[in-house]
Amino acid sequence: MQDLSVQQLFIKFFDVEWEEELKQPYPIAIIRMRDSIPDSVAITPVVFITNETLQKADTSHIHTLAVNITKLLSDIIVNNQINTSNEIQIDCDWTVSTKDKYFGLLKSLKQQPFFDQKKLSATIRLHQLKFTNQTGIPPVDKGLLMCYNMGNLRSASTGNSIIETSELDKYVKGLRNYPLHLDVALPLFDWYVWFSKNQYKGLFYPQQLPLSSNKEKVTFARDTVINGYAFKAGDWLRYENSPINVLEAVAQRLKNKLPAEERTILLYHLDEKVLSKYQNNEIKTLLERFH
Repeated sequence: MQDLSVQQLFIKFFDVEWEEELKQPYPIAIIRMRDSIPDSVAITPVVFITNETLQKADTSHIHTLAVNITKLLSDIIVNNQINTSNEIQIDCDWTVSTKDKYFGLLKSLKQQPFFDQKKLSATIRLHQLKFTNQTGIPPVDKGLLMCYNMGNLRSASTGNSIIETSELDKYVKGLRNYPLHLDVALPLFDWYVWFSKNQYKGLFYPQQLPLSSNKEKVTFARDTVINGYAFKAGDWLRYENSPINVLEAVAQRLKNKLPAEERTILLYHLDEKVLSKYQNNEIKTLLERFH
């Protein structure tokens, strides 16, 4: 982080899910600060809201949800004496059916005194960019374009669902005309996608499956158990990652289509094992593509 002159760190503070027994939104996975954060880095709090929460929440309860989110955010910041940036980010994969509730929530959040002098940003997924007429433009100060998870993960014929230039090209034709300022998030992670008889079965991260090498495809010749996971003969894994050459090509495409203005570039995510697969100079070169 020091070598790359990182000045801002986006940290998810909690998720908001639908609690079926209580019949209301409920916070889970609330962050616990076990150590202090360097003063040189400003923290941008992120709150993830499931689309199911919006589907099941009553419209009349949206204001209460905004108040509760604000209170929990404020409590975490104050109790941990966190040096925050002037930005709060809401992460939600909203759809056409939940658009009105979500946009109402965002408007209600901005009305809270906590958000005075703060910018509210929202994540923008590629399908929300492509189908703007249907999904709308969120009422926020700026957006974060999430340039990953762009292919069909569950299809056995997909090459790399995390990031592919050919997939990106399908979504970004109208990028220059998008009415919000957009920051950009790029992936650094990798995983294995599990198929049985070409049917999607699940996801595994490399630390869950200590295989000898990261091959593009691993096929099990016989029934095999690894770390408690049982694979049948014929099952196979597709290895997907975020190659630096693909990241650079994506960055160049985005630069050519985005307005020429300063923007924040995020790398997902800050993890020792993930970062060990890249050289610092590779990441520097990637970031310089946007200059």
